[in-house]
Amino acid sequence: MKSMTGYGKCVKRNELIEISVEIKTLNGKALRTRFSIPRIFNPFLNEINALVSKYIKRGDVDLYLYYRLSPDVTVPISVNYAEAVKYVKAAERIGAISGREIQVSLKDLLSIPEIFVKEELEVEPFKEILLGTIECALKELDSARKAEGEKLKNYFLERLERIESTLLDLEKQVEEIEEKLFQKLKEKVQKLLKGDEFPEDFTKRLELEVAFLAEKQDVSEEISRLKAHISRFRELLKSEEPVGKTLDFLCQEMHREINTLGNKIKEIDVTDPVIAIKTEIARIKEQVQNVE
Repeated sequence: MKSMTGYGKCVKRNELIEISVEIKTLNGKALRTRFSIPRIFNPFLNEINALVSKYIKRGDVDLYLYYRLSPDVTVPISVNYAEAVKYVKAAERIGAISGREIQVSLKDLLSIPEIFVKEELEVEPFKEILLGTIECALKELDSARKAEGEKLKNYFLERLERIESTLLDLEKQVEEIEEKLFQKLKEKVQKLLKGDEFPEDFTKRLELEVAFLAEKQDVSEEISRLKAHISRFRELLKSEEPVGKTLDFLCQEMHREINTLGNKIKEIDVTDPVIAIKTEIARIKEQVQNVE
């Protein structure tokens, strides 16, 4: 299990170039990448995307790439002679009009960016070190996300143990809880019948209806389902695959079960365990948002 938050950095160099890569990741519902990469490396964007997708399945990714060429690497410069001639002739015309000779020096021409243009650098020789540096940073990031994921895993296990402990206490009280619910229901019926006379068969039928309604107050089913969800949650914590969305779904299911249980027993004084379990589920759900 991995966290979605992490940081990785790597620097590699050879006789041609030095490349530095930093990668930061944050929580996100899907994989979203933002690259800050020099334009000359655009031909490798498909390979870079494939590398990122190999290590990251979900989250917001910011990748920053910097480079510095070796002094031995020269960037070809082309001279736009036609443009240079235009400037020289323009200077001559201005001189003729003004009656003054205007000399255009090499220094003047060097200051005109349109005349001397840097050609596109051949980047294919940099491909191997470029992708290697990115993968190196991704591996460091992956290690950081796994380490953070291990902390989250321990946090979840601690919360699950607290929920299980509270459920165990509730299980011990199930018979007592159900008896209290039945008596509460019976008291309501007796209050309705008080002071009035009803046929004996009606009274017996009413008692059967009360018993049927009492069955609906059975809390053992919710406890059983909660335990099943907890068991599934533990299994997913061992997975190497992205499980964040599934864990989030399980949190919703656990919350639904404890809500149902709480509604069933709200008429008797057994609210503390329900509140305690809801609190732990809320804490788990909050941190699950960090899981890939």
